[in-house]
Amino acid sequence: MVVVVDVAAVTEELFGLRPAEFTAARDAYVARARRERDTDAARALGRLRRPTLALWAANLLVRARPDRARDLVRLGAELRAAHRELDGARLRTLSHEQHALVAELAAEAARLVAARGERAAPGLREDTGRILLGLLADEAAGRDWADRRLTAAPAPRTGFEGLEPAPGALPPPAPVRTRPAPAPKRSAETADAPVRSAETADAPVRSAETADAPVRSVRERAARERAGRERAARLAAARRVRDGAEEELRRARAALADAADARRATRAEAAALRSELDALRTRLAAAEAAADSAEAGHRRARQELRRADRAAEEAAADLRAAERDAPSGPTLEA
Repeated sequence: MVVVVDVAAVTEELFGLRPAEFTAARDAYVARARRERDTDAARALGRLRRPTLALWAANLLVRARPDRARDLVRLGAELRAAHRELDGARLRTLSHEQHALVAELAAEAARLVAARGERAAPGLREDTGRILLGLLADEAAGRDWADRRLTAAPAPRTGFEGLEPAPGALPPPAPVRTRPAPAPKRSAETADAPVRSAETADAPVRSAETADAPVRSVRERAARERAGRERAARLAAARRVRDGAEEELRRARAALADAADARRATRAEAAALRSELDALRTRLAAAEAAADSAEAGHRRARQELRRADRAAEEAAADLRAAERDAPSGPTLEA
């Protein structure tokens, strides 16, 4: 009979353990699932990887403060909705709440880690804060976290990129481009008026280059702003790549540690099985020798029984012969 292992319950239990306890407990559950021939559960549990300290801290947090976890999930839903609707005022209001809540929860997670006797590594609050920010943007990861089954940190994000605006949402207003006021047309009277002062006589006539100066100024400012936005976008992209590489490095290190733990556990199990096999072989040899000895004793006992039967038959025959040869009546002496 195939016994189905509750993968969800086991996953919730495993990610509540300290990272140092994770691998041994996971391997024990995998071995149990294999013994019970639940191959799907064994495969699913075998894919789980030991959590980083920050991921463990986030999972401790949702267990200790489920009310604040619900606040974070609710805030994420509101932020995503405001982003889709391009509601700038609402986004600004929610952003203030986001910064305060994430800072509070990251500090609480660090305290929970210390309370469990684990040394808080430098940067734990920042790493945990990045996970919480990722949960705000990633709806599925937020649900897993609220259900106490977050098995991996969400992919690092900057803001809410990837979320498309809702149909009908108004785009942000285009920047207002100012145009220089047209130069006043000179009237015939003004053109024919005599020069009344030396200052007026020395004033140069506005050239086409001077008339275009405000336009160039606006264009240059727009070009600078565009270049600034492009630099900011490149910087944000570089930071995302860096954060993604750091996360991949952490995952690779965790996977390497898991593989090393699994190798040690497998080798220890193999050594224990070899020792058990040697002991069983010794016991088998002793049992076979005892069985041979018992068989020989049984044969000897059967031989003794047959000899005793023959001796008893001979004794009975002698007794019967003696009874026949005995006188039938008493003998009287004179």
